Amino acid sequence: MKRIFLAIALILTFTLSVCTSCYATAMLDKGAFILVHAKKVFSSETLQEGDKVYFVAVADVWVDETNIIPKNTIFSGYVSMLKMPIKGINAALKFKITHITLPSGETRNFDGYISNGKSDMIGGEQTPPASYNKMAHLYPSRLHWSGTTQWVPSGEYEYGQHRGVKPGQNLFVVLESPYIIE
Repeated sequence: MKRIFLAIALILTFTLSVCTSCYATAMLDKGAFILVHAKKVFSSETLQEGDKVYFVAVADVWVDETNIIPKNTIFSGYVSMLKMPIKGINAALKFKITHITLPSGETRNFDGYISNGKSDMIGGEQTPPASYNKMAHLYPSRLHWSGTTQWVPSGEYEYGQHRGVKPGQNLFVVLESPYIIE
């Protein structure tokens, strides 16, 4: 009797382990980075908020033994923020990724954004000063006051430049929610 129960238990555990491996899933966690390149030049000169953008995966992305994102997968999205250049600040862009199209033609929902590795915003830096003023800096020495002169920014800055991305520039898609395939 014990042998029959033991045999049934072994058969059930083997059957359940085989069935669960049939439905195994692969998952990329939130915050994962995927290397991509732009398909064409995207610049703040020509884009507007809401314009469609496309990026291509440069290499396969593997999770365990599953190729979860094949090479040449197309990431599609839109311009989520665009600020034009002004005096003192360069233009700035942000891209949101909403879908991926696998090389097989299958399209899936995706939640991510484009990053340059430092920030999710491309551009937005302060421009260099337009002019400098000469300024005296005094400091006390042992017996008397001494000083030196230095060039300091005047407070006027150059006009900002347009910013964008070029094909071949390394960018990253950063996941905002887990990506799961079954």
